Amino acid sequence: MSRELSIDVDHHERPGCTVVTVGGDIDRNSSPLLRDTIQELVSVHRTRLVVDVGGITFCDSTGLRALLSGARTTSEAGGWLRLAGVRGHLERLLRMTDLYDRFPMDADVTDSLDHPSEADLRPPERPE
Repeated sequence: MSRELSIDVDHHERPGCTVVTVGGDIDRNSSPLLRDTIQELVSVHRTRLVVDVGGITFCDSTGLRALLSGARTTSEAGGWLRLAGVRGHLERLLRMTDLYDRFPMDADVTDSLDHPSEADLRPPERPE
């Protein structure tokens, strides 16, 4: 039984980032909602995003594509996208698809918000 996707957006003035809390299933029917939410945030100059994925119960390839697209969109706008709370199904999926190292990650949102500088929040450079 699938769980409907829920998204909650919370702006943090300090350290100047936005937390996007995602719960439920991210699949071909719901992934456009996540992608559009990230696009809307970037369009209003909210380009430093922490995506709390701890409540995700299922994610398919379209969900991964939405997260990758969000990372690219924020980066192109001079910001970043960081994942918080990666575990369970999503962690296994990221590892199986060799995407685990494509995102900077923290155990939880508190850890993500504690980073002292923007440089610490960027993913490591991948060798060509």
